[in-house]
Amino acid sequence: MEELLNHCRENGLRVTVGLRAILDALNAADLPQSLLDLEQNKELAKLCDRATIFRTLQRLEGIGLLRRLNFSHSGAKFSLNTGDGHKEYLLCKNCGDVQTLDISCPVHKLERELAESRGFSEMSHELTFYGLCPQCS
Repeated sequence: MEELLNHCRENGLRVTVGLRAILDALNAADLPQSLLDLEQNKELAKLCDRATIFRTLQRLEGIGLLRRLNFSHSGAKFSLNTGDGHKEYLLCKNCGDVQTLDISCPVHKLERELAESRGFSEMSHELTFYGLCPQCS
């Protein structure tokens, strides 16, 4: 957590109780969190209102600490971008259930090849599989 807070300081963010609470909530979450998910976090709700959470998410994304995942059915969700790679997801097209896939990324090699062959830097990608979960099938 100190590394995340130092990154915030180095990028001009004030380390407030609210910022710490938002980072704690994101760090503790098993899955990406939406604005609504964070709003409904009881501990976080005691410290931050919706506008504060929204602005903080924008700032954290702006300095590269958050990865915004745009799930078409359930909207934008956020996960910490800790530099230890990213996760792939399985999303139910009906109910919006999101599951993390514990697989090695099948696109990582292609991403590196594209970056090298096209001269791109700071490449990233999202890999989400869509289907119907067992409850919706």
